[in-house]
Amino acid sequence: MTDKSLQSLIDNLNSGNTESYLIFRRPLNQYVDFAKIWIEKPTANDNVTSSDGPDHFYLIKNNEGVFVATVYDMRRDLHWFVLPQYRGKGHLTQSMKTTIIPHLFLSRDQQRITIDEMQIGPLNFKASQKVALDLGFIKSEEKDYILLKDHSTKEILNTGENSELTTERVGELRKQINFLARSLWAIQTEIEMGYGKTEYSEELQKLVRQIKNHTWKIEDFWYSSGRESER
Repeated sequence: MTDKSLQSLIDNLNSGNTESYLIFRRPLNQYVDFAKIWIEKPTANDNVTSSDGPDHFYLIKNNEGVFVATVYDMRRDLHWFVLPQYRGKGHLTQSMKTTIIPHLFLSRDQQRITIDEMQIGPLNFKASQKVALDLGFIKSEEKDYILLKDHSTKEILNTGENSELTTERVGELRKQINFLARSLWAIQTEIEMGYGKTEYSEELQKLVRQIKNHTWKIEDFWYSSGRESER
């Protein structure tokens, strides 16, 4: 993603103009949300070669709850962007040190980043390099920097804060699961009526039943999770 697209994401989050996205956030603390975002919502017309899942982001807020920066996690690289009016205030470096890097290291042993002066320009290069070195990244190649898990500034087991689903939302999700099961059932029926009962049509029918079962499994999970949180 480009700086322009990351800035657009932050601006849209602040304005509430997020209808075109599919966003699920998990707060790590007051200032950082871990987010899984579909920049474009999945549709029935998506090409089968389309990306399978959401992109991963860390969304950084200031004391007023305004989103001021984001870190796009590409696994083998990180792309961070700070809104121009909030640069030089330490939002990115502080959040990376205390929250984001420890969270990244829950799922990996090292983190690489690329800082290319030709691509981002001399001013952004100097700023990004300063952030990287302050965080403990070591230059490994011409444009690459690496941080090993053992060299992390602070290691905290923080998997995020739970957000309880409402009764209404659980009902909506049950209906959505039911729709997915019935849609697959229609596909299974078309295959069966076209080719007769086959091993594949039976496999699809089994999958329909498995998905359908989640209309009550999700309700059981929600109920038991609520009881656990009350203890």
